[in-house]
Amino acid sequence: MQRHVRRASLARIFRVTSDARNCRMKMRQGMSSEIFNDESMLEIFRAEVETHSESLTAGLLALERDPRDTSRVDEMMRAAHSIKGAGRILGIDPAVRVSHVMEDCFVAAQDGRLTLRPDHVDVLLRGVDMLIRLKNNTKASVDWSQFNAEVEPLVGELAGVLSGKPTSTEETIAAPTTVPTAPSLVPDVVIVLPVMLDAANAESARIKFIEGLNSLSPVVRFDLSLTRDIDAMGIALLAAAPACASGTASRVEVVGANADLQLVLQVTGIDQLYSVGSCP
Repeated sequence: MQRHVRRASLARIFRVTSDARNCRMKMRQGMSSEIFNDESMLEIFRAEVETHSESLTAGLLALERDPRDTSRVDEMMRAAHSIKGAGRILGIDPAVRVSHVMEDCFVAAQDGRLTLRPDHVDVLLRGVDMLIRLKNNTKASVDWSQFNAEVEPLVGELAGVLSGKPTSTEETIAAPTTVPTAPSLVPDVVIVLPVMLDAANAESARIKFIEGLNSLSPVVRFDLSLTRDIDAMGIALLAAAPACASGTASRVEVVGANADLQLVLQVTGIDQLYSVGSCP
């Protein structure tokens, strides 16, 4: 019985890739309008966002740690371009506008015209969050103009990133304090993850993770003892964390994973990136 439960967990992980593949196959085969209806068209957009949001998040997290590492910029540019295309086909204007400016930012970074600083990455990550929100609200009767109040300022901030201007976050950063003459021991940072590690909670954990690395803590530890479910964004966070910590003074650990989560980490290969403990 436990094996069946674990198989169900695996099925949830592989659903995203399968949906995207099936939608693209329908387009290539020229399905009739009776089969290729409004719902299946909307599924194309959902599948594109689910498929590419993970690579966007992982790439941006790596870039936040090392702005000089542009090895994943091309992948992120193609991901934004793919989401833009799906949104344009379906007339999802907010998604087109957000992904279009994001794509332009990645193209500029790829050409060497723009260096994406950590404050820029924060804005781009909010762009990914917005695309996920739009994906979660896709239905045939939705009025996309309801998102204009949020999309307008976000697109403006993304345009500011494209121009290379500092964001409001960077402008309000306080002047650095002087380094103390007698260094003190920095304690380990423990990030207790919630019951459901979804996109919103993953973003909160990401911020704490970056703060932990910046504090020069010897260990930044993700505690999964409370976590019972994890979505693609949570998996992306855990997968990207070791690479982000590479070259820093911190070691990243994952502890407290129950049997089902350990299976997820094993199937995704995350358990090979660092040691994974079981529930105490």
